[in-house]
Amino acid sequence: MEIQYVLEEKGGPVLALAIHDGHQIANQISPLMNLSESERLREEDPYTGLLTDLDTNRLLIKTSRFQIDLNRPIQDAVYIHPDQAWGLQVWKQPPTKAIVAQLHQSYHYIQKLLSLIIENSIQQFGYFIIYDIHSYNAKRLGPDEVVDTKTNPQINIGTINNTGIWRPLIDNFMKYLKEHKINGQTIDARENVKFSGGYLSKWISSKYGQKGCVLSIEFRKDFMNEWTGVPNLEHIESLKKILYSSISFIKQSYQNHYGSK
Repeated sequence: MEIQYVLEEKGGPVLALAIHDGHQIANQISPLMNLSESERLREEDPYTGLLTDLDTNRLLIKTSRFQIDLNRPIQDAVYIHPDQAWGLQVWKQPPTKAIVAQLHQSYHYIQKLLSLIIENSIQQFGYFIIYDIHSYNAKRLGPDEVVDTKTNPQINIGTINNTGIWRPLIDNFMKYLKEHKINGQTIDARENVKFSGGYLSKWISSKYGQKGCVLSIEFRKDFMNEWTGVPNLEHIESLKKILYSSISFIKQSYQNHYGSK
């Protein structure tokens, strides 16, 4: 039960991740799954893979987080209990210990793959920057709920797992986002309001935090109907353009503050 993924290596120190983009469930465990496709889709991050198409290195996970979640510690990466999965009953019957062991093996494989990519970047460029791209629901009560914009920023940047040396780069990235507009309005980008960064960013920073920064970028699901899953492709394209133009900016910001290798 390998994790399905797409890896594109185009060079440079920036890697765009979409670890929750996936929707696929392995044939071996699909009969055990209690959730419908629409129930799974609601808590996945559909279309975030499109936002990694930035002419840089990118890794898209095509396997659903309901099979294995790379943004959780290994003991919580398979959602056995409802309290691990927004109260949802994921399984008709729990996966066997043998199945869980196979899923954990696939989890470690992706960690090793990421380590290799990061270590190659450090060796070649002296640093790395990761765009850890996610999305989040802001209409938990129903499709007609009015979004509370005070507590749900358009873009939430999770940074808490980074070491303090990356403060100038993070500040520059935040400033960059706030200088752009979506649908004619200045972007509401805030730091560590809704989410502060998940386990994957913690794991990467614990191993490589002196050499690189993980920007966990959470987009409010304004670019889609979060209840039906229908996307607004024009909105997605607008977000992608902002991220695309930020790549050269973030690399220049690194050079300005930290110098070359």
